[in-house]
Amino acid sequence: MKWTLTIRPWHLVAAPFAAVGAALLVGGSGLVSVAANTGHFAPVEWFLHWTLQRAVDTQSLPISKPDDVSLEDPLLVQRVAGHFASGCAPCHGAPGELQTPVARAMMPPVPRLENQVGEWRDRELFWIGRHGIKYSGMPSWSTQDRPDEVWALVAFLRALPDMTPERYRELAYGRPSAEPGRPGLQALGQADDTALADCARCHGEDGRGVGPAGSFPPIGGQSEEYLFRTLQAFSSGTRQSGIMTPAAGIHDEATLRRLAAHYAAQAPIPAPAGPLGPPAGVAIGYEGAVRLPRGSIGPDAPADEPVPTGPEAAVDPSAAHGYPVSTSGLMELGRRIAEEGLPRQKLAACQTCHGADAAATNPLYPRLDGLPEWYTATHLQMWKDRHRGGTPLAHIMETIAINLTEEQIDALALWYSRRGD
Repeated sequence: MKWTLTIRPWHLVAAPFAAVGAALLVGGSGLVSVAANTGHFAPVEWFLHWTLQRAVDTQSLPISKPDDVSLEDPLLVQRVAGHFASGCAPCHGAPGELQTPVARAMMPPVPRLENQVGEWRDRELFWIGRHGIKYSGMPSWSTQDRPDEVWALVAFLRALPDMTPERYRELAYGRPSAEPGRPGLQALGQADDTALADCARCHGEDGRGVGPAGSFPPIGGQSEEYLFRTLQAFSSGTRQSGIMTPAAGIHDEATLRRLAAHYAAQAPIPAPAGPLGPPAGVAIGYEGAVRLPRGSIGPDAPADEPVPTGPEAAVDPSAAHGYPVSTSGLMELGRRIAEEGLPRQKLAACQTCHGADAAATNPLYPRLDGLPEWYTATHLQMWKDRHRGGTPLAHIMETIAINLTEEQIDALALWYSRRGD
């Protein structure tokens, strides 16, 4: 018997509707297994992983590591270690820490990252960390406006395969200190105040910060009201941080107030004698406002560095020390803006609000002395780009930062990082 198949125009029109109807019929039957314990058929599992890899590869193509980011920077590795311990390790495990049976029973199974990061490019790890993966339990970064934090995560992941359990515990939980009055986090972890112990992973119990100098902004001695309002802003997401929002968002206002009171009672510290910023020739800032390396600018730059030629010489004409191509030039420019302002550029003196007298008058004005270069530069640039929230007075900084050039931001960041009491 000979069969003849004739495809008519209406068949082509009806085919999509028939396919949708068949899919609805199968789904509506309730017979499709969605149980995590049964897993996927091998072809389905291969297809899903292949689709994931292709999507991440393709959609991460526009991403490139900023020139001012070094994935070997110990400050970056330290900066995200505490967040990894609380936000990632419960599912993925960590050096010296097993995955929970709950994570191993998920579908798809949660991988141990030490064994996986080598299979992904830097841009792919950044994409996954920032956007997460649907239907896998892998969340996105809780804000899309802090790529600097995601690059810190990539730096930590790159260090993870060679990290010993002892080194991981030191990074994520701190280590006992021999200095009187500064107990290590092992002691804090046994205290009744688990909220304070969680904060102390990064900031230390005294607010000075743990790890290499400059890893975290010192918060000891800031006003209680400023710290409380800042924690509220992190908790609600009105101030952007994928690290601080999860940390603050799990506490009620009474706990946030108690934490603010604790750190406000700590003694502020002057800036260290040495620099807190990046090494010579490495720019500071965050993605979206990448600085071009400017030769010898850095802690060891000579004061008599010759003035460069070419595009990199196009610096702000209001530099108080000529072209700011040396540390001393940037320091003088930062001092001038902070103490005198630049009226022609609509820049009031920073110390008008952030000096000791002004901060005592209005508790929502934070103390800036001793803040790391990367921190001040990042947040000034975020205000300039209108990506920075915070306390009820945060909006004032947008109208100021928009008038700052990149050189002026760098100069202020350097000056405040070296300024003590």
